[in-house]
Parts: sequence; structure tokens; C-alpha cells
Amino acid sequence: MEFTALFLAIAIVMLVAWRGSRSLALPLFAAVLIACVATYLHHATDTLKLSF
Repeated sequence: MEFTALFLAIAIVMLVAWRGSRSLALPLFAAVLIACVATYLHHATDTLKLSF
């Protein structure tokens, strides 16, 4: 679900950058980038329970 939301947010940012103003697209891009890094760190720090 969160990856779908990130994908849609990136698509919205690309549409704003294409059609809208640069002053709106840059803060939106920064917010989505922070959200992507936070999601990555959230999943990268999960411990994997492996049984070999």
C-alpha cells in the first residue's frame, strides 16, 4: 500500500513538473524523496527471521 502511494506521489510530482510551476514541483519532489528514504530505512532495518 505504501509503495502504491509513493508511486502515485511520484506520478503527481512529474505531472506538476510538466504542467505546473517549478516552485511547486521542487518542494513536492523533496517531500516525496524524504518519504522514499524513510520507507527504505523502515524496511532496511527490519530483522529477517531466517531458519537454515
